[in-house]
Amino acid sequence: MKKIVFLMFALAMVANEALAFNTFAHQTISKLTEMNLNEKTKQEVKAILKTSITKECVWLNTLRKNPEMAHTKSWHFFQLDANGKSTTMDENDGIVQLEKAIAVLRNRKNHSEAEQLTALRTVIHLVQDMHCLSHIRIEGIEATKGFTFRIWNELDGKGRKEWNQKWYTLWESTFSNRYTIFTPQYYAEDIDIYARDKKAEYSKGEPRFWVENGGEDVVRALKQLNTGAVVPTQVVLTHEFNHTKCMAKAAYRLAALLNDIFK
Repeated sequence: MKKIVFLMFALAMVANEALAFNTFAHQTISKLTEMNLNEKTKQEVKAILKTSITKECVWLNTLRKNPEMAHTKSWHFFQLDANGKSTTMDENDGIVQLEKAIAVLRNRKNHSEAEQLTALRTVIHLVQDMHCLSHIRIEGIEATKGFTFRIWNELDGKGRKEWNQKWYTLWESTFSNRYTIFTPQYYAEDIDIYARDKKAEYSKGEPRFWVENGGEDVVRALKQLNTGAVVPTQVVLTHEFNHTKCMAKAAYRLAALLNDIFK
């Protein structure tokens, strides 16, 4: 079993290079979101996007590749203060851009179709980005800016293997890429089976609360995963459960938000 776990992690690390921005995770969250939209919201969303959420979910990743839009790279990150609270009003922060986009959609009658499209694409992507704990930065905790630790396959002697794992890619792609043998729809349905009883609880609050909630998960994770640590695979895998929970939260929260905007 340990050899199988090692192989799955090794394959996931290779996949990280091919899926740098992890389209698969975004598509999975999109599918789960679409499963939880009411009919009116589905129609409103399609009227603005002219397509599905799944097909537009990585628009911001594409946008930042444009040299003239390189400044949008910072929008993918969410800053918390030293007390774990979201208080920033920095225009470069993801939460501020998300709130601005939500405001456009809530007041969409006074905005052009192009502005509505940009706003909806932004809301979709940034709420989904919250599932990735390495997108959350906490003042005073340098590790939240990124670090590398080592994973140990829990074998000794000639069978011992260790490899580097970056904090950022662990949450961005390593966990979810272990499921790329499935379609995003199948993976979304699987997550829903596990998480649907918690949907009401996960959907509560507003975006700044959601980021703060993620910050609490970050602090807990850093108690075991930290710079230079050698961590057994089974310990790392305990965090995969939390990653799945974060994906469910992102999907249910995005669905609840859109259902409220277009009610």
